[in-house]
Amino acid sequence: MIITAIETWRKGKYLISLNDEPSFVLYSAEVKKYGLKEGEELGDAVWETILEETLIKRAKTRTLHLLDKMDRTEKQLREKLRENMYPEEAIDAAVEAAKRGNYLNDARYASQYAYEKSRQKSRKMIEMELISKGIDRQLVADALQELGDSDTGVIMKLIEKKCPDPSELDFQKEQKLIRFLLGKGFSMSDIRREISAWKEKNV
Repeated sequence: MIITAIETWRKGKYLISLNDEPSFVLYSAEVKKYGLKEGEELGDAVWETILEETLIKRAKTRTLHLLDKMDRTEKQLREKLRENMYPEEAIDAAVEAAKRGNYLNDARYASQYAYEKSRQKSRKMIEMELISKGIDRQLVADALQELGDSDTGVIMKLIEKKCPDPSELDFQKEQKLIRFLLGKGFSMSDIRREISAWKEKNV
């Protein structure tokens, strides 16, 4: 691997590019410590030393800081570490360490997320959101199974919250209510059925 660039990055750090690819970040003192110079080769032994002594340790510390601020999925954590220019080897080590310590647990994340969002969103929308966060489909299915099969109760609660007085639900407000519920991921058939049931209940 050839060190093709050593460029000022931020907060006293330098971005090291290998074979014209931005690869990792070190402090100025570390660049000198490892004897890195543009145009020279980065030997395997030196690279392994940089990984073990500096980058992996730093990635693990950064991981704990990120997870302490908020719970994240593995995909989200990896993306955040890549933004901080950690190499994949350091990211893999940090992620595995976080899993072993149970700081990172996609099953737990999916279960908590599904429970919290189930009071305002459809199961279908929750499923789509969890998958977009990189959660395995089986873990998503397991989390949704804990909630039960129906959106009925959630829709009714949202209807009652949005329009506590049935007499005020004219055509315009009903259309607005329908759009709101569609935006939460509920199906039109379920929405119309629950609005009808709500009206009958309040006759």
